[in-house]
Amino acid sequence: MFSGVEACRRSEIPIRAFTFYDVYAHAVGFDTRKQAMRKVDNVTTWYPVVCNREGKKKSDEDDHLNARSGFSIKRMKLSKRCGCKASISFKFLSKEGLSGYIIQEFNEVHNHHMVESEHQQFMSSNRKLDDVHQKFILDCFKANIGPTLTLKVLKEILGDLVGCTVGDSRNASRDIKAYAHGFDVQMVLDDMAKKKEMSEAFTNHYEVNASNQLVALFWCDGLMKRNYHMFGDFVAFDSTYNTNRYCMIFTPFTGKDNHGRPVTFAAGLVCSEKTWAFAWLFRHFVECMGVAPKMIVTDQDLGMRSAIEEVLVGTRHHWCMWHIMHKLASKVPNRLLRDDEFKKEFNACVWSDLAFLDTDVLQGFSYGIDD
Repeated sequence: MFSGVEACRRSEIPIRAFTFYDVYAHAVGFDTRKQAMRKVDNVTTWYPVVCNREGKKKSDEDDHLNARSGFSIKRMKLSKRCGCKASISFKFLSKEGLSGYIIQEFNEVHNHHMVESEHQQFMSSNRKLDDVHQKFILDCFKANIGPTLTLKVLKEILGDLVGCTVGDSRNASRDIKAYAHGFDVQMVLDDMAKKKEMSEAFTNHYEVNASNQLVALFWCDGLMKRNYHMFGDFVAFDSTYNTNRYCMIFTPFTGKDNHGRPVTFAAGLVCSEKTWAFAWLFRHFVECMGVAPKMIVTDQDLGMRSAIEEVLVGTRHHWCMWHIMHKLASKVPNRLLRDDEFKKEFNACVWSDLAFLDTDVLQGFSYGIDD
C-alpha cells in the first residue's frame, strides 16, 4: 500500500521524507500530526509522525485535577481521537561517512474510516490559506465584507474546493485586524492623502486630542459635492451608527435624488455626541460645500440641536418622523393609542405638508395630553 517506503529509505533531506508521508496521507484520506522529536547536538535523531486520531481525549477528571493544581482549563472542543496506531518514524543514521534518515517504524493499519474524497477539503492538511487566499481576504476586509460572505465569494470563484472554512476566513480577518491595530487610523489618513493627490475635489479634515488620538474626521469627494449641489435642498443627518471597536460615531450626511434614491453628501466620525463635535462637522460641511442646506432633518438630540443653532443659522431644522412616531407609545396614554380618531388626527398633524401650523389648528387637537 505504501510503495514509496524504499524510495525514502535513505533520504538525505528529512523534509522530503516528511512531505512524502503527508502526500500519502492525503491520498489515503487521513490527517497527520508530528509528535515530540529527539535532538542531539542540534541534529534531529528521531522524528515520529502519527495519525491525527492517535491517542485518547482527556477526561473531565483530568481537567478538574488540573484546576485543583492551579492550571487553567482549556476551552472545551470536539475530539476525534480514537487511539489509532498508524504512524511512521524517521531515524537519523550516520555510517561509513554517509548520513541520512531511514524509516525505522511504519504502521499503516487504522482503526477508523478514511475521509471520503468529497469531504477532504475540510481536512487540516487542505485547510491552508496561501498568499492568494490571504490577499483576497485582505481585499474583502478593506471593502468591509465579512468572513462568511468572503467564503461564499471564494466558492463562486474557485468552486467548492476552496481550501478553507468560515472559521479559517474569520481567523485570518482577526489576524489582519490585530496586525493593523494601533496603525489603522494612520492608514486611513494616508489613504485619504492619496485620494487628495488623485483628485483635487476630495476634501478631508481631522482633529486629534492632547494624547494624539483621533476625535473627529470629515471627508467628502467630488461625487458627493455634485450630489449636494443637485439634490441638497434638504439634508438628513444621523448619528446612530457607532458599531466599531473605538466607539466612534459614524455620521453621514444623506439625501434623495429626483428618483427617490438615497445619495450621500458627506460623512464623518466623531468621538462623542456633544455640541462641539456636531458643530465641528457642520462647520466643515458648510466650508466644503460653500453653502448651508435649506433644511436639515435630525433626531431629537439636544447637542445636535444646539450645534445647528450655532452653525446653521439660516437652516430650517425638522425632526425625523421615525423618531416622533417611535416615541408616541411612551408619550401618550394607552387609551389614546387604541383611539382610531386620535391616530387619524395625530397623523394628519405630524405628516402635514404645512411648514408652520396655525394655533387655531392645534387648538382643536386636544386629548388631555400633558406637555
